[in-house]
Amino acid sequence: MSKKLLRILALGFVLFGLYQYLQKPEEGPKPPQKTADPEPAVQPEPGPETTAILSFSPQHPKDFDEAKNLLRKLHPRGVDIYCGCPYDLERKNRIDAAACGYKGKGARSRRIEWEHVVPASVFGQRFSEWKNGHPSCENRGRKRKGRECARSTSDVFARMEADLYNLLPAIGELNAARSNYPFGDVGGEPREFGRCDFEVGHRVAEPRREIRGDLARIYFYMDARYPGFEIVNRKNEGLLSAWDREDPMDEAERDRVQRIQRIQGNSFFIGRLSRLAAASE
Repeated sequence: MSKKLLRILALGFVLFGLYQYLQKPEEGPKPPQKTADPEPAVQPEPGPETTAILSFSPQHPKDFDEAKNLLRKLHPRGVDIYCGCPYDLERKNRIDAAACGYKGKGARSRRIEWEHVVPASVFGQRFSEWKNGHPSCENRGRKRKGRECARSTSDVFARMEADLYNLLPAIGELNAARSNYPFGDVGGEPREFGRCDFEVGHRVAEPRREIRGDLARIYFYMDARYPGFEIVNRKNEGLLSAWDREDPMDEAERDRVQRIQRIQGNSFFIGRLSRLAAASE
């Protein structure tokens, strides 16, 4: 092959390489590499506060109706909390009004009901089902909310409402009069129910002195058992602490909480009440 032909072939290869280079598109920044979606963060194990709300012993009443049935068996006889009237659920005339000087009227004055010491509305209004309703609570297109909706759709609310420690026997009329009012002092001591030392005024209920410590300790228990609901707060903590000091736990109260613990399965002596546990063993 002649030298001239070799030079022509070499030049052809150079020109072909140059042509290929010029045809190559200009590279910009590389697009980001697609990566797999990150795995969801692992939720921490429930701590004491979360567990207090979300876990219940197997024997904890599942709803208020079950709780009332248990309490009728647990306390078939005793005294109501607001007047100290003796009652016997096995008798026709269940309340001995003459023994405590109670004077009432209406059907509820003749029956014993189970009073929520911490009103259900205090913790219930923290539930979305109470505040906003739930699809399963709608009736004929009308949105329903409140206590009945929360009771039927939230297992946690239903069990909180059924906590036996928070339920005490009360004459029905006085249960209605107390409503969901906070406890406190009512000026003037108006006696609307005979000699019964129980007053309601200005949306406040004032119980008799002999029961005030019991009520305060139930508030303390509920606050420790169900944190986050602000059951004890800056508005009532001072009064409840004073009542706790002025009316210490007696044997009747100890017996009540011990009997409930055997049924419900959890201790009353938690939070600030843990100081009382040793004396109850």
